Amino acid sequence: MRYRMMTALLAVATTLAWATQARAALDEWAIGLKSGTLGIGGELTTNLAPDVQLDASIQWFKLDFDVEIDDIDYDVDLELLNPLVKLSWYPFAGDFRISAGVLFNGSDIDLDATSADPIEIGNSIYQPDEIGSIRGDSDFDEIAPYIGIGFGNPLSQDRRWGITADVGVAFIGSPNVDLTITGPFAGNPLLLADLAEEEREIEDDLDKFRFYPVLSATLYYRF
Repeated sequence: MRYRMMTALLAVATTLAWATQARAALDEWAIGLKSGTLGIGGELTTNLAPDVQLDASIQWFKLDFDVEIDDIDYDVDLELLNPLVKLSWYPFAGDFRISAGVLFNGSDIDLDATSADPIEIGNSIYQPDEIGSIRGDSDFDEIAPYIGIGFGNPLSQDRRWGITADVGVAFIGSPNVDLTITGPFAGNPLLLADLAEEEREIEDDLDKFRFYPVLSATLYYRF
């Protein structure tokens, strides 16, 4: 997680540093508080042309919950860290815009399952003292294309304060899942094969999120 977090933070820091150095040419700016399906965070907006804007944002969210996958109860630790850099084009007079950009996926999913009863992994039944705990992690592509539409113009000359809304999708790819156990059967060939089958089951369940919906609202201030 630390490497992915540093990559994500470096991506947004580089964008903001470039925008700061270019401030003499980019003379319109807005800052916003952003919330949505990527978490909560902030956004900085500037102009590249009269009808084209550059947005750089970062959002964070953490959630712990329980879920049953293939008859195994997992404790899930989900942490989202998602810088997004996008260009927005206003094709008509008004607040409607079309956006495209890149999402830097610094998110992690950690899994943990411990049972006091016999548990089925793959096609075999194992005793609790044989497997201990099942631990794993899952992640998606680190760089994901983004497309969307939005309403509201943070650089509008009509107002200092306002709200914008965005609806889009990030193509974060198919998940990668890695499972291990803590018990004495950790090196058992049959168990390793069953764990591989369990990984495929979890990947199939998570595959529906490869097209991740990105919904957000931003309260902005133009300065």
